[in-house]
Amino acid sequence: MTDITASELETFLAKYPTKTYKKGEIIIFQGEAPRSAFTVKTGIVKAYNLSINGDEKPVSFYSANATFPGSWVFGKVPSAIYYYEAFTSEVSVYAVNREEYVKFVQSSLSTLFAEFERYLSDQLGTSMRLNALQHSRASDKLIYTLHYLALSHGKRVGPQIIEITLDLTHQDFANLTGLTRETAATELNKLKHAGIISYSKNAPYRLDLGKLMSILNDQYIADVQIRL
Repeated sequence: MTDITASELETFLAKYPTKTYKKGEIIIFQGEAPRSAFTVKTGIVKAYNLSINGDEKPVSFYSANATFPGSWVFGKVPSAIYYYEAFTSEVSVYAVNREEYVKFVQSSLSTLFAEFERYLSDQLGTSMRLNALQHSRASDKLIYTLHYLALSHGKRVGPQIIEITLDLTHQDFANLTGLTRETAATELNKLKHAGIISYSKNAPYRLDLGKLMSILNDQYIADVQIRL
């Protein structure tokens, strides 16, 4: 999003009230018809589904300026199809009138294009996660998920070092990959010993992107320069 587009959005959002949520608080329940759309001001929001056994299945993460639930906002469904929960220690969101938000997007070409880019990134990220989940080996599921996270929620802190900006636990990795927590922890530890990833209790996950790319089994995906 350009500075001009961000400024337009900030001006539009300034008239709406904000709500604050602590980590783990649900902002929208699955099946709920929201009273308003929500645009992230600060923090990160997690969208997820629950399996029949109650296992959490993360769908997406929303950061600053992202509006959700998109399918409801644009009139494709009558209610939210996922849960939306505060993922960081504190999340602040604007409670935005849905009709006014849609009119605002339609009235601003730059905002419309920014919205298009956001949904394109979401679609690309979803396809990358689907590709990761379709692998049969636990190690491949994790490797491809890390690749997705590096591109979608990573920041470069060195020539080949990417820091994942999400505060993930072993259970989060298990939920993202469909593995058990124990298997996810074992596979992460293998990658740590191989020098592909580094992490500790109070430090974020850091990936050596060059080493990660070298073990991806799909050379085309490894070579493509994507930025979500």
